[in-house]
Amino acid sequence: MRKATLETILDKACFFGLRGSAQTLPQLQNGKKGLLIELANNNLFEKNSFNDVAAIPGFSDGWQKIQSTPNFEFPTEKEKWINCYANINRLKRHFARIAVVLPDEKNDYLDSIEKSCIAVFNTTDTDIDNLLRLKIAEINIPKTPLFLAAKYAWIAVLLLCVLPFFIPSIPEGQINNLRNITADVEKYSEKGDIIHVLKDGESLTQIARFAIGKYNSLVTTEAMVTKYLKENELSLESKIKAGDTLRLKLPAFTNTRHKAMQPAWNFFTGLLNDSLAYITELYNATQTETKRRHDGIDIGGRKGTRILAPFSGTAWTAEDERGGLMIAIAREKDLLIFMHCDQRFYLNGQSVMEGDPIASVGTSGHTTGPHVHIAAGKITPNGERNISSIRYTVLDPFEWYKEI
Repeated sequence: MRKATLETILDKACFFGLRGSAQTLPQLQNGKKGLLIELANNNLFEKNSFNDVAAIPGFSDGWQKIQSTPNFEFPTEKEKWINCYANINRLKRHFARIAVVLPDEKNDYLDSIEKSCIAVFNTTDTDIDNLLRLKIAEINIPKTPLFLAAKYAWIAVLLLCVLPFFIPSIPEGQINNLRNITADVEKYSEKGDIIHVLKDGESLTQIARFAIGKYNSLVTTEAMVTKYLKENELSLESKIKAGDTLRLKLPAFTNTRHKAMQPAWNFFTGLLNDSLAYITELYNATQTETKRRHDGIDIGGRKGTRILAPFSGTAWTAEDERGGLMIAIAREKDLLIFMHCDQRFYLNGQSVMEGDPIASVGTSGHTTGPHVHIAAGKITPNGERNISSIRYTVLDPFEWYKEI
């Protein structure tokens, strides 16, 4: 934790653990509220149990209490523990301090909760407020010049060891064997073939759709697939098997917008950890006689394929009958939503690093096959749509990509 004053930490949600009875709790100033959680409570392990914090019964001295349930036994189901963590994270947003009463016996499921506590105290005859201040003082060890010199001395030693390797020696009379290959690069950069070793579960249709999309930025039709395979002396009935090596010509379909679309096309298909991912439908703001309205882009991929975070931000989740399992990554004013997921790997409010797997491709909601629907948005308080507590205005994902 970076250096902070007692006031800045104690003024925010301070989450700590208690072993034993909680007889003496820290005093709360300026009308702030604290929450004492006894983990042995059925409601904690139910999904979205604490959307209404006003329903929690009152306690004393500014503290409220979630009491334990008689004859309670901790569940062994992983999903219920995930609900427990999500409920505690939701409660952290509403109280200045939260204390959780931990059982005396060892429980492997509680490791994550204990690690998220700023400290765990034994409360017998102890002033918790002073213990909190002592713990925060330990975190904020004064960074004096002598302390910093001792802490980072190893860097100076390391630099001295590697410095000789970075001092260049200048040989005499060396003949330069390098040549200017710019002309060769320009001559051959657009030439070449696609060489692919067929893997289990892959098909000629998938390879053709991927190739046409990647090299022409086009959403393929069955006719385009048939034409491309015929140009390579293949058809949908060709006998191929896993392990066969295919050498295909670069597809040469006409698309005047290819160069403008290619960067965004590669960016979005690259968010699926599938080398043959391809776009199956583009954004369409208005419905016509031949095209339906489509508020995003669809990318086809094998079920279970990992979806990677497009940038660092915060995860938000939702689900409904049409979009199925959804997860959004938000940062400042930008938002990308991924729909029809099979599994999600983050909870509401958790931080995500760029490139992290956030979900997997699935068929939840209204789908005709495994794919991910990606919607882009600009975060604004007056947005016409929302996911969790985030409101946003819908954008064409390709236009969103140009803006960033």
